[in-house]
Amino acid sequence: MKKTIILFTWTLFSLAVSAQLPDTDIFLSEMSVEKGKPKFSVPLNITHRTGYDNQPAFSPDGKSLLYVSVIDTTQSDIYKYMIESGKTSQVTHSKESEYSPTYSADGKKFSMVRVDRDSGQRFYEAALDDVKHPVVVPSTDSVGYFCRLNDSLLAMFVVGETSTLQLLNTKTNTRKTICRNPGRCIKLTPDKKNMLYILKLGDGDWTIYKYDLATSQSSKWIACLKDNEDFAVMSNGSLLMGATGKLYQSDPEKGLDWQEIADFSATIKSFYRIALSPAGDRIAFVSFTGKKP
Repeated sequence: MKKTIILFTWTLFSLAVSAQLPDTDIFLSEMSVEKGKPKFSVPLNITHRTGYDNQPAFSPDGKSLLYVSVIDTTQSDIYKYMIESGKTSQVTHSKESEYSPTYSADGKKFSMVRVDRDSGQRFYEAALDDVKHPVVVPSTDSVGYFCRLNDSLLAMFVVGETSTLQLLNTKTNTRKTICRNPGRCIKLTPDKKNMLYILKLGDGDWTIYKYDLATSQSSKWIACLKDNEDFAVMSNGSLLMGATGKLYQSDPEKGLDWQEIADFSATIKSFYRIALSPAGDRIAFVSFTGKKP
């Protein structure tokens, strides 16, 4: 089975096996707050090519971001974009396909999902200065997306006939299922006390839930914008989500629903994934052409 088919499985693309990957680009914009309102610079297309460029993740110092690129339609690798210089370099050169890169807290390592030669999708960690020797984390077969919650807990979107959200204790190699039919977006709140995840109940009926890591209890947080499941968490705990080329913000803690804060329909046009720099001074958008992935 081709690796592109594996990718379609764990990203839940409703496309035929023979179809091409979606045409996506990564845009970068500076972000600030003036008189309580977010302001954004004109977005810059940092990939600007036909093909799949996706899954951006900022470094802890905000000086670079990692992302996934598929150059030849069958092989995905991880690339790094330096924000100040605008230079791009290839990080991985393996025969396997890598996805979902995320920097470690100290910026010296990164995590990823790798599609191995046996078609298994596993969670790996690698040092940026030794990318040829990544280390697999046991008990991570069939992982599609992930979020490192702390030193011992890894949240995983686990692919199956019915996908599940599971917590893996990496010290004991034990798993705990949180829900069935989750969304792909999993985030940690700024205070590191709660995990935010999406539960998909039906056609467009998707809700963000909050999972308390101390009590192991889940509670409804806020309904997603219809047919959208990608969100980011700001340092004040408020949420960002895009829809139809516009960016929305909500603050469930204060009982505030989604409010439009920016319109990128004339610049980025359609986008879905978003990522925030740790300092909250930059935001990355993933645009798409055609049907939403």
